[in-house]
Amino acid sequence: MPASAPQGDGIAPIRKGFVTVEGCRLHYTRQGEGPAVVMLHASPCSAKVMAPLQAVWGREFTTFAFDLPGFGLSQAPADGEITIERLADLVAAGMRAIGIGQAALYGRHTGASVCLELAIRHPGLASMLLTDGLPIFSAPYTEERLAQYLPPIEPRWDGGHLTWTFFRYREQHMFWPWDAGDLAHRADADLPDLDFLHRGMLELLEASTTYARTYRAAFLHRALPRIDAVRVPAYWGNRPGDSQFKTIPLYPDGAPVHVMSRDPDMALEEELGLLRRHPAGGDVPPYRSQFSSGTLPAALCDYIETRHGPVRAWGEGLDRPGTPLIYLHDLPGSYDLHAAEIEILAQSRPVLAFDLAGNAESPADGSPGQDIWLAQMQDVLDILGWPLVEIHAHGTSAALALGFAQRHPGRVSGLALRSPPLLTAEERVLFGKRYAPDIEPGEDGGYLLRLWHHLRDQELWYPWFDRGHAARRTNEPRIDPAWLTRRAIALLKQPGHYAGIWRDVLRHDVMTMLAASPVPVAVSFEPEDLFSPTAGRMEQR
Repeated sequence: MPASAPQGDGIAPIRKGFVTVEGCRLHYTRQGEGPAVVMLHASPCSAKVMAPLQAVWGREFTTFAFDLPGFGLSQAPADGEITIERLADLVAAGMRAIGIGQAALYGRHTGASVCLELAIRHPGLASMLLTDGLPIFSAPYTEERLAQYLPPIEPRWDGGHLTWTFFRYREQHMFWPWDAGDLAHRADADLPDLDFLHRGMLELLEASTTYARTYRAAFLHRALPRIDAVRVPAYWGNRPGDSQFKTIPLYPDGAPVHVMSRDPDMALEEELGLLRRHPAGGDVPPYRSQFSSGTLPAALCDYIETRHGPVRAWGEGLDRPGTPLIYLHDLPGSYDLHAAEIEILAQSRPVLAFDLAGNAESPADGSPGQDIWLAQMQDVLDILGWPLVEIHAHGTSAALALGFAQRHPGRVSGLALRSPPLLTAEERVLFGKRYAPDIEPGEDGGYLLRLWHHLRDQELWYPWFDRGHAARRTNEPRIDPAWLTRRAIALLKQPGHYAGIWRDVLRHDVMTMLAASPVPVAVSFEPEDLFSPTAGRMEQR
């Protein structure tokens, strides 16, 4: 065991970050202390699949799990073909940007191919190579077969693409390949649990426009002829039940093939034993958010640590003069859904938006709600060193903006509320009971259609659960399937908090809070917003 390994059974905190290399923003998850281990996932998921390994290996190593370009939160190259070699170069550049001088390399399936090329093309960055199911094919896939295996995921008006994606991901754990549903291709493995399937479905859906470009690279790469070019210690791991287990006889004589346990917990301990043999040298740079690095660039995407956990944040126009503006997204939701508006606001001043706890990419510390979000807002301003800000709140975040101004009137120059929910006491009670459907994952995938048609009906009736003639909305509905898919993705990232967040935001009397605001407030309404039907109540103030 490395001397620097932390003792005890405590789990090290998870840190996340972004680096930009060759015009692509790469996302990674970091956990632990000790020599560096770089971990690359299989397709079509993201680095989140590495979390169980990071929690254990992080007791002895500093683990860095990257989202491969085109998956998770990592951007795919805008132009040109994506090859395994190109992915390896991008990850190598990402390692150098973080300051990782050397690391043990660990990869699964597509990630294993990338680690193989990374070790060959950038040997100075690798202390060793460990693969789990290196993709080996008797012949490269034809373009016709790739088109069959990697069909486009196109949003449909009825939400059918959501359930297709769920069962497509489920199917690949039942058959290999996933589209060969017969006994000869039945997988020798347990069906993963529901949380695993939900996560994988969502990652595939999130990567729907890019997944095929990255995934196909693994099918075209010829891994076996490249094994002899590896000049660092290498171990070729395979597990019973894995689709690549049957390829073991194809490895060259004498190749260090290791058969790992079928049990995932035992396998990760066996893999850990191999990683201990060749730990990386050199120091591992300490974690530091780019938002705490002093002078900020014009645009920045990274995480900000708060007392209630990290929040994913995006700043635009950060180098501009003027009073900074904090943008609060609709709740529940994500700043991703307001990117166009944020970019317009940032043309004249610094603007910062972040996912509040329990929403999208910001984890929740307990049950998310007003008190936690208020504390996070204060922490963000303190870390950035912004003594005075203006707050722009979209929709249901109005009460949060008003609440912050009440607590910290000296830190807020003014509020801009877009389409706040001006509800009566009776409506707050009714909406609190009926507004949010249950979107907890279920094995039949029905929760996906329940969310989809809830979001669609929000655009057609007010309130959405009153589908009578008098409740029809008269604005042009925002029911473009691509737009609804973006909303669904944001909300499905933390489905367990969806109903609770709605209950929290609907319990506040925004009308009374407006009347008591200690700072100037500007209120506007846009016809397409969810609570624009309450606009006429401004006259009652």
